[in-house]
Formats: sequence, structure tokens, C-alpha cells
Amino acid sequence: MTGLSSSSVFPLLTAACAAIFAAVATSTTRKWMKSKTPYAYIPGPTPSTVVGYLLDLHSPDALPWHFNMPEEYGHVARLKGGLVGADALYITDPAALNAILIRQQAWFPESTEFAGLFGIIHCGDGVASVQGLEHKKQRKYMDALFTANRVSKLTPIFYQVAHQLEDKLKATVCESPGKVVDMLDYLTRATLEIIGTAGIGHTFNSFDDKSEAFDEFHGAITSVLPLASRLFLVLPFLESWRKMRPVWLRRTLAYVGTLPWPSARKFRAAVDAMHPVYVNLYKARQQVLEEGGSAALADTAAGGKDLITSMIQANWDADEAHKMSEDTVLANMGSIVHGGQETTSSSLARFLTIIAENQNLQKRLREELREAKAKKAAGEDLDYNDLEKLPLLDAVVREMLRIYSPVTFVWRQTTKDVVVPLTYPIRSTINDEETKELLIQQGTAVYLGMSAANRSTAIWGNDAAEFKPERWLNRTQGESKLPGAYSGMMTFLSGAKVCPGKTFALLEMKLVLAVLLLSFSFEPISAPIDWRMGITLEPRVRGRENEGVQVPVRVTAI
Repeated sequence: MTGLSSSSVFPLLTAACAAIFAAVATSTTRKWMKSKTPYAYIPGPTPSTVVGYLLDLHSPDALPWHFNMPEEYGHVARLKGGLVGADALYITDPAALNAILIRQQAWFPESTEFAGLFGIIHCGDGVASVQGLEHKKQRKYMDALFTANRVSKLTPIFYQVAHQLEDKLKATVCESPGKVVDMLDYLTRATLEIIGTAGIGHTFNSFDDKSEAFDEFHGAITSVLPLASRLFLVLPFLESWRKMRPVWLRRTLAYVGTLPWPSARKFRAAVDAMHPVYVNLYKARQQVLEEGGSAALADTAAGGKDLITSMIQANWDADEAHKMSEDTVLANMGSIVHGGQETTSSSLARFLTIIAENQNLQKRLREELREAKAKKAAGEDLDYNDLEKLPLLDAVVREMLRIYSPVTFVWRQTTKDVVVPLTYPIRSTINDEETKELLIQQGTAVYLGMSAANRSTAIWGNDAAEFKPERWLNRTQGESKLPGAYSGMMTFLSGAKVCPGKTFALLEMKLVLAVLLLSFSFEPISAPIDWRMGITLEPRVRGRENEGVQVPVRVTAI
């Protein structure tokens, strides 16, 4: 038998090596793809770019993308990670939401992006940025502040500000019926003053056009979240960055790093403008406690009844094991102010555009309020219980918050493999089989579509996208499919991370709307107002986008 020559062996060895390499590469690629795309069987949108879903998720024009997710892809959708990113999940399924937010919430903490962002905005580890036992401790303080009983006692403070708004608006339109007014500006002033006086015992002089203190703080608090929405590509790094030590190095890097980036530079300036206000207020309350004890707080602004003074007093009286640090209290001051101002003002402005376009609804609301006022003594305002008993006003507020949730989505990270149940089975794009439960793998980013769940036709009926307050007049909580803490909608979330200020916000909206509707009529302007997505929603007049956020409405005193 003739031996193989070297000239014939080498090609064979080369071919064998190539075949082995190809087999290994194919196997490795398949394993990598399987680990990268464990959700390949789940329907989902095709990304608009090779970098994956992130740009679509955060686009200012993404509201239709979010709203249509359940209708086009089902209540669990795959978000494709692109060339280098991992896949994520977009969830609006009621049973899955219940598991993620309530039953198995320990395995779905808020993302590092969320914790890092609000840790920086609030300059510390407040209730918005912590998990586990620390969150439970802080939440105990927060929940005590926002009980219905405590919030109802703030009604006189709310009215004080609401009547300032009324007087300011009357002075503007009394001689010009139908004058176009940017109601977002007026309502932002009112909500900031309400959370200032009732929340932290501080006036921003919001209705003084010459108040420098208002201009600086107002400019900061209304810009910080829109600016943050432009920084989403660096959000994953903020949590580790804010924990960096030594502090002087972190601050130096922040200063140098933001110099060439206008949005980051303005974001840092906004945070720096807000924090000293909280520090000064905290120190003033601490000094009162040190010099006169708890009884001396009655002589402070709002008679010591504001929320943060109550928190400081409770923290002062607590034993050492349950005390919060100074930085933690300051962070929660920021959390209360930001949460009480940002979303409420935009919701109130949205409400006015709705009733401006629906004169019949506006008339019916006004009649309901007048009937309730007729039962009160002359000059007496409707109290907390009176406002709670107005069925049409309540229905309109509920429907507005359902269909126009101020926050479009929140996101969670998955810390272990978890199986969650499904209300609506997933139909596989590979073999058309149905899956009635979902394995969410450790490390998966999970986006909870609050607005999309609130508009799902499977959950709310074929008219889910329509504004119909009447749906609430005969509806019971038992009809709800979603686990939301408020009327079975996801606007205020649920579980341990439910919005603590829900009762405060609802009272504020109903009370301000009652004052406005009894004193003014509203009509729309000719141009439509488009609401674009940021961390919260931003309204701009179509064709006049360069004028910035605004909600112009025609206002007439009655």
C-alpha cells in the first residue's frame, strides 16, 4: 500500500481542522444565541436600528409604540437586544404583573438605572433608591405621612394655594374673555406651592412673578427629568458612579465629565439648585427641635403639620435602630417634592384640555360642583369628604389617570430565574404552541407597560383607548383584572413600590379642578397639543415645538 505523501496529508489535515473549527464555532454560536435570545419564541417588535430596542423604547415619539404593544404582540412581548445587547421583556399581563410587583417582588428589584438616577436627583438613598429592609424602614415613615386621615387635614392648605391660583388667573383674564393662557405654567406654580407648603412647610412664592427663589427652583425641578431622559445611554452607570469614593474624586469627574455635554451639565446644575433648599429647611427644623422640642414645631410654617416636619419629628423621636440618617431624610424630602409636583401638574393640564374639548362634560362637572356647594355655608369650601362623594368628578379623574398615565413604563431587573403565571398565554412564533407560564431568566430586563396595560382591549374592552368616564360610574373593584392599587389600573403601581403619595395627589387634583371649574370656563385653541414621551410626558403645541412645553387654553372667568 502506497503511503500518503505530505502534499496530500496537509490538505486533509487543513480540511479536518477547518471542519472541527466550524463545528465548534457553530455549537458555540448556537449556545451563545440560545443564552442571548431565550425568548426567541415570543412575538415582539423589530428594532428600528441594529443596536436593539433601547432607542425605540425611549424615543420621544414612542407613545404609539408603547400603547399598541398588547394589541400587536400580546401581553408579553420580546424586545430584541440587537447585535450586542441581550433581549428584554415588555409585560402587560395581569398575572405576570401581580407576580413581579407583589408575590415575587423580591426577585424583581427596581433597575440600577432607576436607583442611580433618582439617587443622584435626590442626593442620597431615599425610598425611591433602596430595596429590602432599608426600603421597608423608610416606607414605614412614608406611609404614616400619606394616610387618608392625615392628608385630609391638609385640605385648608391646599385651598389656600388653590385660591391664590384662582386670584392670579382672574387677574389675567378678567378683562379679556377667552384669553389664551398657558395653563401648564399656572398649574405647575400651584402644584409646586402646594407640595411646598403642605409637603415641606416652605413657600416658593410661586405666584410672585418677581420671585427669584421660585424661578430658580421651578426651572430646576421642571427641567431635571426631561434632561435625564436625554441621558438614558449612561443611566446604567449612574448607580456605581454615585457610590464612588473618595467623594472629591467623584465630584471632580462629574464636573469634568459634564463640561462637553450640555444636557448633562444642565442636569447637574438643576440638582445643585434644588438640594440646598432641602438642606436649609432640614437644618431649620432640627434647630427648632433641639431648642424647643416637638412642641416648638407648631410655630413653624404650616403649623408643623406639613409632611416633612412630621417625618423629621418622627425620626427625632425614634430609637437609634430605626432612625434615618440626615442624608436619607434629605433624599426623601426631594422625593416628596418631585413626586408631588411633576406628574400632578401635567395631569391637571391634560384634564383641562379634555374638558375644553368636551363642553358638555365640562357643564355636567360644573353642575355637580355647584349642587355640592349649595349645601355648604356661604363661602365654605368643599372638604375632603365632600370631594370624595362627587361621582362624576371621581369618574373623570379615574378615566384621565387610566388613559393618560403620566408615566409610560417602569423597569425591573431579574435577580434569579423565576417562573411567573400568565393570564393570556403566549403563542409561540416558532411552533404556534401556547405557553401558560413564563420563565424569566436571571439578568433579564423587564419593562412594565403601565400605559399599555391601562389601554389593553383584552382587559378594558374594545373601547379601551377611548376617554369614557361613564365606565367608572357602575364599575366595581371586583371587575378589575390588573393588580393596580388604584381602581385596578397601573398608574400608581402596586405592591411595596406603590406610589406613597396617591391619596395626596388625588385630593390635590380634585380640589384644584373644583376651584377652577367653579370660577372659569375653558375652550381649546385651534392647534392640537402633542404629548411626547420622556420620563414623564411633555406637551408641545404642534407646529410650535420650539416654544417649549406648554398647554395653552382659552380661559373665561364666570
